[in-house]
Amino acid sequence: MFTKLRSFRAFTLIEVLITLTIFVMVAIIAVTLLVNGMRSAKRIQAQIYLYTEAQALMDQIAREVSNNTVDYELYYSRNVLGETGWDTPNYGFYGQTFFNPGTGGQLVGPYDDVDDYYGANCPSDTSLLYPDECSDETPDYDELDLETGTHPFEEIDDFTGYTDDPVYMNAFCEGTAADPDHGSIDCTEVGVPFTDELFLVNGAGDTRIMYIMELLEGSSTEYGLSRLVMSGADYNNDGVEDTWSCTSDYDCLDVTGEVGEDLIGLAGLPVPDEDDFMPLSPLDIRVVSFNVLISPSEDPYRGFGEEDAQLQPQVTVIMEVTLSDEFGSSLLGDIVPSILIQRTMTTGVYSKVVSYE
Repeated sequence: MFTKLRSFRAFTLIEVLITLTIFVMVAIIAVTLLVNGMRSAKRIQAQIYLYTEAQALMDQIAREVSNNTVDYELYYSRNVLGETGWDTPNYGFYGQTFFNPGTGGQLVGPYDDVDDYYGANCPSDTSLLYPDECSDETPDYDELDLETGTHPFEEIDDFTGYTDDPVYMNAFCEGTAADPDHGSIDCTEVGVPFTDELFLVNGAGDTRIMYIMELLEGSSTEYGLSRLVMSGADYNNDGVEDTWSCTSDYDCLDVTGEVGEDLIGLAGLPVPDEDDFMPLSPLDIRVVSFNVLISPSEDPYRGFGEEDAQLQPQVTVIMEVTLSDEFGSSLLGDIVPSILIQRTMTTGVYSKVVSYE
């Protein structure tokens, strides 16, 4: 007997190609979903990391704002007087702007072109012995300084180019658009002081904390947040800090490891430059923007006579951070997350910081 053989139908080439095509498409979709899922997870992790680091930076700033106050003297030196260094040789000039000048006294000041000097501390024959030899009598405009509580002092508009309207004079701006000698911009257009530097000073007036944006090491386009702390010294023994230098944590040395001759301040102490600021933000974090709003534009404990004086200075910090190019592009591709955070803080010094008397 013969057994009937079964016949098997084979796959055709077209069927094999269709099957492979479907398999490849499914594999591609699966891999794409997996890669996108991993990128999304990394992006979420990056956002959490960015938020955590940004909040850590903001927390440190908030702690120092709450323990100190706005350094109006330094803002005035850099924004009005045009100083570019950090040792502030004209420290105290801002405080002087709230005094009607008496006769005699100091030979230099913020308005030394008014009458060859500004801000007599005492009668002219004893001014160099201030404060020990000053008169205890009520200040007389003809002899002694008179604190007005307004910046600028009253009757400054008697002098060419100046105005006694406080709208045109504050710690961040001086002058009108029509007055190129005393200001290249109209102070009424400034509004709330908006800057990219945060300057704080302690209640004793002898410690200064500064935050600025600096280029990241090895980069010409990316910035980080840096910090510097300075201590004041009373060089002329008048009871007021008049020169500033690095604290022990900031050596202010040049590239050779030595203190450069051009970095010596009035008291023979090293003076910091931009290179002495220490990075505060991690190297894999890039600070896109760091903006500071100061309110009010005058020290309220000096400008007590001004209409817009308020009880306590406030600092609003607006900061945008993202990952550095090296860290972000290598892990996340072309879409790198960024985070914008903002916080308003009240300063913690409830008295005038003595910088000029």
